[in-house]
Amino acid sequence: MLLLTCHALHAQDTRSCAPNDRSFQGYSFVNMDILQPAERAALAPLFMRFDKLYSDYFDTVKKANEDDNLAEWGERFCGDVKQADLHYIIYQSNTEELDLLLTATQSKSLRIPPSLQDNSFAEFVFEKKCVETIGYLLFAKQCEPHVVATDRWQAPQRDKEAMQALMAEGTRQFKRTKSPYIKLRYAYQIIRLAHYAGLHEQVLDLCDDLLAKIDKKAARWSQSIIPWWIEGHRAGALRKLGRNVEASYAYAQIFQHCPGRRASAYQSFLIKTDAEWEDCLRLCQSDAERATLYAIRAAGAESKAVEEMEKIYELTPQNQLLEGLLVQEMRKMERNLLGLEFNDQKEKNKKNHNLPKPYAGKYVIDLQRFARKCRQEAKVARPELWYLAEGYLEFLAGDYYAAEKTFNAVQPKLDDKLLKEQLAIFQIALKIAAIEKLDAAAEDYAYDLINEEKRYGTYTSLPDFLRDKMASLYRQNQQPGKAFASQHPLRDLAPNPQLDLLDDLIAMNMKQDKSLLEVKLAQAYPLNSLLDMKATLLMSTGQFEAAMETYKRMPAEAWNDFGQFNPFRETFKDCLKCNEQRTDTISLSSMMNRGELLTELLDLDYKAKGDLDGAARHYYLLGLAHYNMSYFGFAWKAMDYFRSGSTWAKLHRAKSADGDSRVFDHWKFPFGNRENTGLDRALQCFNRARELAFDPEMAAKAAFQAARCEQKIYFQSEQYKPEPCCNRIPRIPADYLGNFERLKNEYSNTNFYKEIIKECKYFAAYAR
Repeated sequence: MLLLTCHALHAQDTRSCAPNDRSFQGYSFVNMDILQPAERAALAPLFMRFDKLYSDYFDTVKKANEDDNLAEWGERFCGDVKQADLHYIIYQSNTEELDLLLTATQSKSLRIPPSLQDNSFAEFVFEKKCVETIGYLLFAKQCEPHVVATDRWQAPQRDKEAMQALMAEGTRQFKRTKSPYIKLRYAYQIIRLAHYAGLHEQVLDLCDDLLAKIDKKAARWSQSIIPWWIEGHRAGALRKLGRNVEASYAYAQIFQHCPGRRASAYQSFLIKTDAEWEDCLRLCQSDAERATLYAIRAAGAESKAVEEMEKIYELTPQNQLLEGLLVQEMRKMERNLLGLEFNDQKEKNKKNHNLPKPYAGKYVIDLQRFARKCRQEAKVARPELWYLAEGYLEFLAGDYYAAEKTFNAVQPKLDDKLLKEQLAIFQIALKIAAIEKLDAAAEDYAYDLINEEKRYGTYTSLPDFLRDKMASLYRQNQQPGKAFASQHPLRDLAPNPQLDLLDDLIAMNMKQDKSLLEVKLAQAYPLNSLLDMKATLLMSTGQFEAAMETYKRMPAEAWNDFGQFNPFRETFKDCLKCNEQRTDTISLSSMMNRGELLTELLDLDYKAKGDLDGAARHYYLLGLAHYNMSYFGFAWKAMDYFRSGSTWAKLHRAKSADGDSRVFDHWKFPFGNRENTGLDRALQCFNRARELAFDPEMAAKAAFQAARCEQKIYFQSEQYKPEPCCNRIPRIPADYLGNFERLKNEYSNTNFYKEIIKECKYFAAYAR
């Protein structure tokens, strides 16, 4: 977005501008870092249905599981080895390398295979003769192709026969293995194979059979992640067999105890009816387990979680999930209520997300009441966090007085640095929202916030919140230009300039007593650029005198800053991608800045109307200029800043905006893209040139140029129907063929006729 020197009223728009973007467009000031790290990890899966905050969570799940696995391997077996070496053996090595390592470890004379000689883990197991460990790793590597999906969009084709053979081999190795921990690992691989082979009954039988044969104390069962990985496959089998309540209870256990599998457990938890819910609760054996069930239910995107939070509070008031759910609900209420009166995207949010929800106003009061209870009873882990939340919920409910009072009361109670910062951000947001009228104090506050507040750029919603609020105030104060400048860069106005916005911004620039904020806006919307844009707009509507007067308000030495043009070059072919500055046909001396061009156009118009002898040439040059400066000409930049090639196919479907232009929707630009498609002035000038010409060659050229105009006018009419296929030459009705007919019938003896019938395929086809 537009930068106001180093800082911006709209520094960087954090909202998406992509076409057809349906994501939520709003603000959030709740910093997830106010949760303790363990709480953030615990709550990550709960937020995945809520918003994009953890949209990349799945990308990190695999790494989290790998890290947990490597940490356990390192703690159990590996001693002081490099984690990268451990990672290579477990996740990157191949069966050939592991087979060679196993053979060398069993031999008295062989050495470690060359590819593993610098690997500290390989050296460790080789020296310690950890044959069972290497044998297991080799077996796990053999299982891998059957249990790892290679294409996330398609169900893999399982070789069940090979998988059952591996299960049999794993069972044999399980029986031979002495290490309880390696036996546990083998059990996991065997059960995992059965799960992916779709042998759901066998999964349950294997869990009962194999796990009963493991010495849990010796395997340090309670300190391992593997039992929970196994439990995930058992839960999956239960789900497939229709034992939904048992499966969901198992997933809740995994959610509670295994962070690496928490996301998948959360997604797999599925309770369909109240009866199933009650049955699941009855399976719980502690308040902590029951609280976990309530937390999972509270995390639904459409849930009103305060009821579940109250249950968790009754069971385990210091539960780490409780604070996370509080933050979740605060963020939900932000989406519903924060800045609602001035959010310029609120209609899209209503359409795409049905926000705000009808119940939001009442629900935020219920949350306030619960936060106040937790703060007053002080049973929760951090009453001060609940006190802070109480104030923010008052703010979201629109009670700015109560929110300010609560923020002032909680401030001396905060010792945590992050909570202090969170309070400061809440207070800034409150002060912005509470601005009721636009005056010098409001603009000075906005300026100071942009330039002095260090956190302005770190909280990405803050610039957006401020600019939308200021834009709303400017609109209320009948200052549409400043409202636009608060939210957009100058380039967003260029494709379809709005005269009222330009006049307002020009007036702001001309003020002698600008506020500091207006100075910043003027730097981003320079006076000369605004005058150039206004003059260009006036040119496009044929108001050349007004455009010249506008340009005269700019110092003449600045005229060259806005481009060089020569629309008087004679062309007979249309080309949307041609470069107007072709050095083989245009010398630099023939180029003019916009001010000089306006002077030339006005002079030609004066001469054309008064100079009878040279009038035909003058009208012809004016016709060339009007055509070449239109959407269809090579000098389109003289009257426009943006031209889209895709517009061509839409011309006949678009309504004329003002006789000289059509406006097309464009996802990048707030007012769409205005194309200068009017050719009436060009047609009039060419007709006059032909009528006044004494030279048949001049008259023939004028007739051909007029025919080009008629052709383009037809292509913009409702009568035009594109040919269905094959790049056929479109048929033009007789009403639009007057000058082609005239050229054929009246000027067929001219040299120009002979040349143009060779150069213009369309006319050649017509003449035939």
